Amino acid sequence: VGVLGPWGCDPLLARALPDVASRLAVARLNRDAELTAGYWWDAVVLAEACGTPQAVAGLLSAERYASAIVGPLNPAACGAAGLLAAAWNKPLVSWACGGAAGAGTLVNPLPAPAAVLHAVLRYFRWAHVAVVAAPQDLWVDTGRELARELRARGLPVTVLATAGDEEEEAEKALRKVQRADGVRVVVMCMHSVLLGGREQKVLLEKAEDLGMTDGSLVFIPYDALTFALPYRRVPYPVLANNTKLRLAYDAVLTVTIDSPDASFRDALEEAKKAYEVPANLDPAEV
Repeated sequence: VGVLGPWGCDPLLARALPDVASRLAVARLNRDAELTAGYWWDAVVLAEACGTPQAVAGLLSAERYASAIVGPLNPAACGAAGLLAAAWNKPLVSWACGGAAGAGTLVNPLPAPAAVLHAVLRYFRWAHVAVVAAPQDLWVDTGRELARELRARGLPVTVLATAGDEEEEAEKALRKVQRADGVRVVVMCMHSVLLGGREQKVLLEKAEDLGMTDGSLVFIPYDALTFALPYRRVPYPVLANNTKLRLAYDAVLTVTIDSPDASFRDALEEAKKAYEVPANLDPAEV
């Protein structure tokens, strides 16, 4: 199984330990006789290029390395990946790709993030949405795809903006939100500040400066929809040591995956013991 992602160009994703996580997953798989069915599973980590055109071109080499592919993470590469996987008759397992790509070989391991967001927004009757993305290709393309899917579900996405780690960029994006009519929700397509995301930190702090975290707007992190963000009895120093950010975070609604069978910390400790990961590794860095 090839595990495809931009491990070499995104510092936070690189700290996700894809090699360790892959080995942990196949070790569990190989211990389950009902799942192995006489096969022995193995995983290989494949690098996805940072830029979208290069990521699409790099998919061609994946056929040589794997019988199935987990990825890509960039939704803009999904169309090409789906067609190639169908031509190779290989499963493509991706939470970033919609149902149109891949014909019969695409497997969606999680509920589509756009569908989850739509359910939450419909429940609270929040219609008008703004999407603010980090400037890297991965997040820009994610923001575009999310806006397209929400619009297809009938929700008006009136703002689609980018914001880097400079205060001026964050303010420019937030001013667009302020000028838009009736925006209730800002979806942040960028790394969570709880995991070290610089762009989200700057964006939320600037929102606090502009008085946008007073309850008039709800800020939703997109990335937490795709993994189980630890939230039970987990201290986050980034909030404890930053009063402005802690105040701003009162306006953040986090929707994430529950993991009742085995907690995030349990899995991390198992991986550390099995694969000699440094014992002082901070769970917030994974």
